[in-house]
Amino acid sequence: MKTRVIVGVLLVALLLACLVVGGYLMIGFISVISVLAIHELSKVFAAKGWNPILIPAYCFAAVFGLVNHFFGLAWVAALYCCAVLATMIISVLDSKRSAGDGVISLFLFLYPILLLVTVLLNYFAFPRSLALTASAMAWAAPSFADMFAYFGGSLFGKHKLCPAISPKKTVEGSVAAILGGMIFGVLLIWLQRLWGGTANPLALVLTGTILGILAQFGDLFASKLKRWAEIKDFSALLPGHGGVMDRIDSILISSPLVLVIFTILQ
Repeated sequence: MKTRVIVGVLLVALLLACLVVGGYLMIGFISVISVLAIHELSKVFAAKGWNPILIPAYCFAAVFGLVNHFFGLAWVAALYCCAVLATMIISVLDSKRSAGDGVISLFLFLYPILLLVTVLLNYFAFPRSLALTASAMAWAAPSFADMFAYFGGSLFGKHKLCPAISPKKTVEGSVAAILGGMIFGVLLIWLQRLWGGTANPLALVLTGTILGILAQFGDLFASKLKRWAEIKDFSALLPGHGGVMDRIDSILISSPLVLVIFTILQ
């Protein structure tokens, strides 16, 4: 537990530094996370006998933040399409790869790559005051939901939520997760004032509550992948936490909704 807390505090400090400084630091942070996420998922697929095509995915993950910064979102979309097409072409030309390898490779461009693009856009697609509010919602609301689910389940959990996927999750923990998302939405009403944010209070509370629900599906989807691969964590990169994917699974599924809602709010 001590190691988990220390690593958790360091991760929060790193995230805060990236949010405050922004620019190349934030781009680099998301790029590193993207590359590591692809690496971890590729290991999961390799454990099940698949041989995904990774070079186009790695190349896109490494540079899409810089491409967005210098050339804009249209060029990111063009680069994304090129990487997908390159993956399909390699799949056809490489006789050692099965059709399943090609399908798995294309899956990576949806999960996690496309979802990570929305993480980037939540920070860079809006004016700074709104961007900080959107990013805080995308990163922290799912984390609050996870934290409340953990303690709520530990203290009050009696009824299993979905034992076939995640035996430790409980209905009580699920309810606590929704409460955690809602509480962060309430907190963000006042927190956003620190950077001049003026997002609608009701929208923040409703978004936080919805993310309290949605984040659980992100966590359960990742758990289903791990159960399928017969592993406990995606990696051991972060002591006490597992891998990068173990920390961002609920954030990935939450970021697209945050992007949609804050696009409407701006």
